[in-house]
Amino acid sequence: MKTLGTLLFALSFALFLPSCGPSECTPENCANGCCTAQAECIRYPSDTACGPGGGSACEVCADGNVCHLGKTVCIPGVMRTRVQPLEASVVSFQPPDDEEWDSDGSPPDVVVEMRCPSAPELSRTPESTSFNPIWSTGGCEVITSNLLKNPLEIAVIDVDPFTLDDTIGTINYQVTPEDLNLGGVELTIPETVISLYIDLSHTYSEM
Repeated sequence: MKTLGTLLFALSFALFLPSCGPSECTPENCANGCCTAQAECIRYPSDTACGPGGGSACEVCADGNVCHLGKTVCIPGVMRTRVQPLEASVVSFQPPDDEEWDSDGSPPDVVVEMRCPSAPELSRTPESTSFNPIWSTGGCEVITSNLLKNPLEIAVIDVDPFTLDDTIGTINYQVTPEDLNLGGVELTIPETVISLYIDLSHTYSEM
């Protein structure tokens, strides 16, 4: 009975511990981020938690201000993000029957179409005839806060001049603060697109 009582006391004590308060956030355990008032280490700054590394206190950017990701401080102004598909890798044959993408056996003529949040029109890259297409134009530029609230609608397409275009794959993707800080994101569309890398670069209009 004494042993049972000891076990119950230990269990009650363990359950009580998490309610004693937030865990500690220090320069030692948050060297690459800033610490919130709730002792959470934020390693990818955003408008709601902006601050340099080293375990400093995170700052919440006021209305009309944004977190400058390079300087890790709040600045008055607007942040915009350029969303640009850079490269992809697609499978050699169309599933499920392993047919050629083009009737002559040539690689697909790949374009990427994107509907970006609040953008006035659909963006579209030039054609790149390859199983590993690359692009440098045809992206979109949007206000970053909109990009964090609404997903990108992405379609990878094989353009056929004499027949209907083939949709290689589609995906909706919600950009995250981590993606913004890393400067890009690599996506996969099951069965058809092995990888699609989208570059995310930023500009600031300071007021």
